[in-house]
Amino acid sequence: MDPILEIRDLSKRFGGVEAVKAVSFDVPRGSLVGLIGPNGAGKTTFVNLVSKHESPDTGSVLLDKRPIHRLPSFKVARAGLARTYQKNRLFFEESVSENIRTAMIWGGAAKHQDLSYPGLKGKEEERTAELMEFFALTAQRDALPSGLSHLHRRRAEVAQALALAPKLLMLDEPFAGFSREEAFDLIDHLKVCQKGGLTMLLIDHNMEVMLEVCEYLFVMHHGALLASGTSAEVRANPEVINVYLGAET
Repeated sequence: MDPILEIRDLSKRFGGVEAVKAVSFDVPRGSLVGLIGPNGAGKTTFVNLVSKHESPDTGSVLLDKRPIHRLPSFKVARAGLARTYQKNRLFFEESVSENIRTAMIWGGAAKHQDLSYPGLKGKEEERTAELMEFFALTAQRDALPSGLSHLHRRRAEVAQALALAPKLLMLDEPFAGFSREEAFDLIDHLKVCQKGGLTMLLIDHNMEVMLEVCEYLFVMHHGALLASGTSAEVRANPEVINVYLGAET
């Protein structure tokens, strides 16, 4: 396996609560993997640690063998790791196209010649137009986020993250509020990016979707890594059934 992301003994405590407990795993390059677990499992804290929105108490994070756990979050993004959020964080005073272009200013041009997903290369105007067309946002290019539907707002946020030209994209609850059809439409777009070399880590509560689309899954519970494996292995794991999926699965 060629890991693009290597996480070792990552831990974080808030007062008397150990939110993340010595979590270790690797994400293979070019894969689409999932992180699941019940509410309070520590998934979002884990994502915040990896993206350096929180500082770990212990442990290390390597992106392409480069330690990034001591970098500020903007340097983590420039190193090639982008993310989305549970709660939409678009710039609400900027239009859709301006949101995408602002991310390009932070991320700069693509540095990875082996990647080829939409909006990765070219001038800012070309990249912006390509991302908006790819996510069916061209008609909303001048709209403010407050005027967008939930679906278009989510698409705009993913487009903004891709504008950073990442090699690894983490998506926190990307399917929240989506119908099954809308979720799989987004998955189809993400798989196009995966074919272009992008690695993705999905974090979501939509078990039906996650079990169906992720090549490999990591399961967290009470801040610790409970299990990992293929969808079939996770479905059959007695500990996972007990704490998350329910006996009927």
